[in-house]
Amino acid sequence: MKNILVINDNSAAATNAAEFALSLAQKMPVNILLATMSGISNKVGEKVEVDAFAEDILTGPAKSGTYMHLQALKNPDNEFVPVITEFDSSAMDEHKIAELINKNQIWMMVKGVPGTLPSISLKKNLNVHAVLNNVLCPLLLLPENWTLKPLERMVYIADLRYCRIQIVRFLAELARPWRALLSIAHLTAKGLPDMHDKYALSIFKDGVCPNVNYDRLVFNNVKEKNLSTAVDVMINGMHNDLLVLVNHHFHIEEILGRYITDILPESVTIPLLIFPY
Repeated sequence: MKNILVINDNSAAATNAAEFALSLAQKMPVNILLATMSGISNKVGEKVEVDAFAEDILTGPAKSGTYMHLQALKNPDNEFVPVITEFDSSAMDEHKIAELINKNQIWMMVKGVPGTLPSISLKKNLNVHAVLNNVLCPLLLLPENWTLKPLERMVYIADLRYCRIQIVRFLAELARPWRALLSIAHLTAKGLPDMHDKYALSIFKDGVCPNVNYDRLVFNNVKEKNLSTAVDVMINGMHNDLLVLVNHHFHIEEILGRYITDILPESVTIPLLIFPY
């Protein structure tokens, strides 16, 4: 079975992200791997297998506060109750995390993002940008101050001429349990001519829709040239709950900067799903 990998540093942001991951896991359905970077004591050398294809990982009887919190939140009456497996990732670098992801059928990575960085941090910071560069699954960044709620509207920002069908299919799979509205927002890539509405709509109807089995898929041809304004409209005007981008592709550097850092820009107040390039 597929898994969600939750990066856990036992912060408030990590707990918020883990709670959302649990609700998502129950919907999809998938299991959860909790990669705890600190806060597990009295570890023992017991080895357990995550799934039939997985490499053994170190675990032990002592569990983090985030793990115990998720176990308390699980509802045994749900149609699907995910298995939560916690492991100590404190000694794992980005290469080892990426290797574990690639060997364990990880469907999505989830990481909480604080509103501000503390002036002094004693916690090990994982470079998620480096991890994303070496895996095939997307990364979900969840702002600490985002109020947990069902996903109702998702928007994938892309130049329609380079829209990835496999990404739209993934998003349709994610949207389906929530019956969420999934929109593709065309923003012309730098150096390319704008697309006229009629032509863009024909590409969407003839090239995208027949290859994606989802009846709540829509298209927006965004004419706004100021990307900050366009993102603001998508978040605060159109009330999307999830913003979707592709790493190293077109608009992401204008929105996030050159690298994915430990905090999000002030303009990004909703969860951000980033696919590998």
